[in-house]
Parts: sequence; C-alpha cells; structure tokens
Amino acid sequence: MKKQVIFMFSGQGSQYYQMGKELYEGHAQFRYWMDHCNEMVSPMIQASLLDILYKGKGKSEPFDNILYTNPALLSIEYSLSKVLNEVGIQPDLLMGYSLGEIVASVVGGSISLEDGLQLVVDIARLAEDGTPPASMLAIMASKTIMTEFSELFHNCWLAGANFPAHFVVSGPPNAIQHLQQGLNKENITSQILPVRHGFHTALIDPIEEMCKQKVRKINPSTSEIPIISSLGAGVIDELNADYLWNAIRNPVNFEHTIEGLLQTGDYIFIDVGPSGTLATFVKYILSSDSGSISFPVLSPFGRDLTAIERLKDSLFSNAC
Repeated sequence: MKKQVIFMFSGQGSQYYQMGKELYEGHAQFRYWMDHCNEMVSPMIQASLLDILYKGKGKSEPFDNILYTNPALLSIEYSLSKVLNEVGIQPDLLMGYSLGEIVASVVGGSISLEDGLQLVVDIARLAEDGTPPASMLAIMASKTIMTEFSELFHNCWLAGANFPAHFVVSGPPNAIQHLQQGLNKENITSQILPVRHGFHTALIDPIEEMCKQKVRKINPSTSEIPIISSLGAGVIDELNADYLWNAIRNPVNFEHTIEGLLQTGDYIFIDVGPSGTLATFVKYILSSDSGSISFPVLSPFGRDLTAIERLKDSLFSNAC
C-alpha cells in the first residue's frame, strides 16, 4: 500500500532572515509565489516583506517582529508547497504546528491566501497591542523536569511537547531568564526562541474574542485536503474560530499527534517549514524499525535547490 504524504508546516520560532533566499533567486516558481504574497501583504504591513527578508539583516540576527514573521512564515511555506506540487509531490494530509495550522488551512483551500495573510497580520497586531511581553524557551530534556525542578518553572507554562527529550515553555521574560539560568546550573541544554509573545499560554487570553472575530469574518470552508490537528485531536472535522484559537492558545502536542498517526500506518513526513525542525522532531519519535520517513526541505544552511532535487529523487526512485 502506498504511503501517504504529510506536509508539515512549522510556526513561530522556525523563522530567520534570508530564509528561502537561494530558492527565491534560483527557482522561478518559488519566486513567482513569493512575489505574489508580497504584493498582497505589503499594503497590510506598510513595508515590502521581501526587502525585510532578503535585504539587510543576516541569518544570525534575531527575526522576532511578529508583524513580519507571521506573514513571512505563511508566504515561505505556501510558496514552497507550490514548488513541491510543481515537481509532482502532492500531500494526502496536512499538519500545522501552531501558526502552521493557519498555513495548512490556506494550502488546503479552507482559507484564501489573501485572507490567511490578513489573518496572521491581524493576530500579530492583536498580540502586540493586547498581550504582555513574553519569551519562549526550547528545552532538551524530558518535560518531567517541570515537576522535578518545579521552583525553576514558576510562572512558566508548557507551550509544546515535541518529542520525549524536547519541549517548549513560555512565560514572562524575567521568568524565562531565571529558568534558563537554573537549567544551565543543572547542565540541561536550552535555547531562547525568537518569539516575543506568550502563545499557547494564558498570557494571550486577553485577545481571545478579538481573534475569534477575525476568523468568523473569514468563515473558513472545508479543507480540500484533510488536516491533522497538532493538538493531538486527529483529523479536524470543522475548521472554525474556536479551533483556530485553540491552535494558538493551547499547548501543541506534536509528539502525541505523530505517535497517534504511526499507529495507523507508515507515512512520508515532509517538513515544508524554513528550518527543518519538524522533520527532526519526527526522526526522534520514529522507532528504529519504522517504515515511515521524514524529510526536511529548507534549512538555515542553504543548498535548498539541491534539497528539493534530493527529495524528489528519494520519493520517486525509491518508491517509499
């Protein structure tokens, strides 16, 4: 039986300046869709998204202005999905991580590209104006340490469970700084993510109703491609305001979602995000004898054109 292909779309934290630049300069289809997205979103943000991405700042500088990162992630991931379609790679299922759930909705046709861009810009403005500053910390350990070192995690919330030795927490900047210092003393590796808002926690509750109103205004339709919920809830039956709010408010349960899928068969997981992080998460979840395969496409290290050719060759020559 042919393995089903799952496109995975990452969210906040996976972005960086210059992402997709090699493709933009060397792949006509990617450039066409990025230009198309830029034409739509530039009036919304009063700036050229392409200039922000590709002119000036380097990959190592933090890209954390949500007014720009939200539409940048949607534009990159949507454009990359179009490139994959062009070379004959079609998804049977879609799955988004946090903001990536909105990208999945656009790719699946539940929300139009223009409405999706407007929605992520609106969410960015609501978060900027209506939520307190926050930080996110990725921790390379079992989330059981939240109980073991409970005092360190005071005023921090679980934002995402990615695989058995990787999770993300969010909280006020001083609480996250205190937590990271404490983890360093315990020789536990962690990394601050380029995110300045407390998504997936109570810190964004003040904007709940306003976010839902923005989604209701769009009135999403049924997706043409089934969408798997990264909240661990299986296939999404109805993509409505309540669900999309939960996708950015509740903790992401990526680990549980993937484990649940693997119980139903073998899959080809393709990370359509800019950094390949979701593909890495999947690899850590897969057992050594699994028939499933996980592929990144883009990465901060470049060679994006080569990666697409390698992916195409792997899928079609090995008949995985």
